[in-house]
Amino acid sequence: MLQWITSHNEYADFFKPDFMIRSSYFYVPGLYREGEIAVGITISNKVGKAVKRNLLKRRIKSWLRTNQDKIPVGYRFNLIARSGATELEWQELSRELTNIIAQLNIQTRS
Repeated sequence: MLQWITSHNEYADFFKPDFMIRSSYFYVPGLYREGEIAVGITISNKVGKAVKRNLLKRRIKSWLRTNQDKIPVGYRFNLIARSGATELEWQELSRELTNIIAQLNIQTRS
């Protein structure tokens, strides 16, 4: 079951991540935690104005809910948007998130 990271204490754990995935539009620090899937979304003011940031958050959450069966169990990660992420079309965003999850799956096997 997908859980959302909401509290400051939960986000503070990502200051010392177990792994880091970087893509063109996202940094993804993550932690290994047995038996759970938890996701946080961070989009700073530098990325865009509130309307665009909120739209990006809604799109990311929608994609994660739809594709939560693809996320390997045992990870907590924080999607941190980089500049330009708010300009992504749905297909591009979906491709970026799919690549990030694929990298998580590769780390699971190694």
